[in-house]
Amino acid sequence: MRPFCYREGKLFCENVFLKDIADKVKTPFYVYSYNGIIYNFNRMKNALSRFNPLICYSLKANSSIALCKILSSLGAGADVVSGGELYLALCAGFPPQKIVYAGVGKTSEEIEYALEKNILLFNVESEEELEEIATISSRLGKKANIALRVNPDVDPETHDYITTGKIENKFGIDLEKARKLFEKIKKIKSLSPRGIHMHIGSQIKSIQPYIKAIQKVKEFIEEIQKKIDIKLDFFDIGGGFGIAYREEEKDFPLEEFADKITHILPKNMRLIVEPGRYIVGNSGALLTKVLYRKKGREKYFIVVDAGMNDLIRPSLYGTYHRVLPVEKESPHNILRKVSIVGPVCESGDFFVKDFDFPEIKKEKLIAILDAGAYGFSMSSNYNARPRCSEVLVKEEKWWVIREREEYEDLLKNQKFPDFIIPFWKMEATGNDFIVIDNRDRVISDRKEAAIRLCNRKKGIGADGLILIEEAEGADFFMRIFNPDGSEAEMCGNGARCAARFAYLKGIAGKICHFKTLSGIIEAKIDGEDVKIKMTDPSKFRKISGIKIDEENHSEFEGYYINTGVPHFVIFSSNLESISVKRIGSKIRFNRIFHPLGTNVDFVETENKRIKIRTYERGVEDETLSCGTGAAASAIVASIVKNLSPPISVLTRGGEVKVWFQKKEGKIYNVFLEGKANKVYKGYLNGGKNV
Repeated sequence: MRPFCYREGKLFCENVFLKDIADKVKTPFYVYSYNGIIYNFNRMKNALSRFNPLICYSLKANSSIALCKILSSLGAGADVVSGGELYLALCAGFPPQKIVYAGVGKTSEEIEYALEKNILLFNVESEEELEEIATISSRLGKKANIALRVNPDVDPETHDYITTGKIENKFGIDLEKARKLFEKIKKIKSLSPRGIHMHIGSQIKSIQPYIKAIQKVKEFIEEIQKKIDIKLDFFDIGGGFGIAYREEEKDFPLEEFADKITHILPKNMRLIVEPGRYIVGNSGALLTKVLYRKKGREKYFIVVDAGMNDLIRPSLYGTYHRVLPVEKESPHNILRKVSIVGPVCESGDFFVKDFDFPEIKKEKLIAILDAGAYGFSMSSNYNARPRCSEVLVKEEKWWVIREREEYEDLLKNQKFPDFIIPFWKMEATGNDFIVIDNRDRVISDRKEAAIRLCNRKKGIGADGLILIEEAEGADFFMRIFNPDGSEAEMCGNGARCAARFAYLKGIAGKICHFKTLSGIIEAKIDGEDVKIKMTDPSKFRKISGIKIDEENHSEFEGYYINTGVPHFVIFSSNLESISVKRIGSKIRFNRIFHPLGTNVDFVETENKRIKIRTYERGVEDETLSCGTGAAASAIVASIVKNLSPPISVLTRGGEVKVWFQKKEGKIYNVFLEGKANKVYKGYLNGGKNV
């Protein structure tokens, strides 16, 4: 079966034209043939059927969960080399009794995990690993099934980097050492010797290295079974069966191989094989788009949007992949010698060099074939490139089986140490804030950060912590937290600081819209002046008889209004004599305002302007200024004292101006205008201040 073939000059995967996928899925992407995988698995199963083999698919070739699920449903087992691959194998439905675990560096945590899942075999690579498995299995009260991975010292005639059965390789145990270890194993109650494992390399095209290795290991098995009186159940010959990467090549001759090993396999031992590339290699391709064509002095380059981070095999091993245009321009198209390269900043970022290829236009698609194995599984984020998506094709249908990573995924699981998190200290009419760009979630525990950073004795000190975060349908989301960790719905002075910060940092323009818990805020920045459109006020009402002192029967009268946050406005003729903290705290916690509480503003009218002092909830003290309090006080003064907008509001921290419109008793189009200043900027927890 050929999963990828031309029909009238168009390249198909099964019955799907590859361009139809590319029209909906961003390139580059991997595409796999369902029926190609099925065909390859069944071919191996049929070729080796006389041995009743356990075919353990090697997840390192391609661990995409959908492909693994297909193979587990066919009755395959799994060959894993890490705790992560074991986890994926179990998620894909491979039974633990069909899982073998190889690899020279199994950690104690991975060994314990595999023991708890009752896998079929540990393929043990060293004496110290054997001792570690014995110790852990004894502690868990389990008996570990093991096979020793022996190194038969056979040259598999493949690339040096993928040989695994020569004496100089790190894999396996030499036969003399293995003999002594079997004697040791018999004395360890927590170990159960079940088999022998070998693996001589990858992409092997010749039968002879296998024959030589199997014969050597068979003689070893017969010797130890006789001398040590040990019975072994499994002979795992590994994988490494090669596929044809060039038109003139042929896949590993499985049927001939089965004939050759029929009479040399040890009797009464079940055969285990570990194919990976043979199952998925030619069932996958990497689709990429032509970005540019570049003529150098001696070379002609086709630059595509896939890179060595997507498919590293050509760069790592110098391997060849067939490369085809997805659409043939003409049957008589002139060939020219080209090098097809990617955008990664490495000279090793190539797919083919000096290769005869037809003329191709910019934006056209190219398919890099035989990329189903060691393609996506070896991909990376080098050059901060998101890993590509994967697609599965079955006859006329196709599915995205892995979404393409987005830029924000590059920061997933990353954290910033405190000393490199930048912050700005800002103030608006004396209301001061710590402002941090939190679009990348550098601050995760917002409440704890506010408590720690706003503390004026042990932190930076501020009336609040402002976090600028991502928002749909707006330039950003302003999250504002009080020094006690509570989150405020809105803050007029904070909003002005947030808007100017966002403008200076390039997050938003001079006119911007941002979200708050009380709604969308509009802002206009003009130098240090910031004018913000606030939410229209609501819930205005007069409240009398608020008692704060039972002994003296003191009562207060005022006006409740919500300007994004609740405020209670009290008029006074002698502002300086008021005990703002004492009276404000009593009113703030009065049961009338339960459970949210309220800010309390003490207001004195003075011609066309007002003076205010504010007790702010969350801060639980008098603040130099409060933007929503200024708006609340101005609006109430207009309603009760007939002041006309715009109204200047003098706070202890400076002067702001409140604009609004009145019509038929309704207040709307409320704006707060004033300066928002950057005091200084620095880095949290001891970083260099600049």
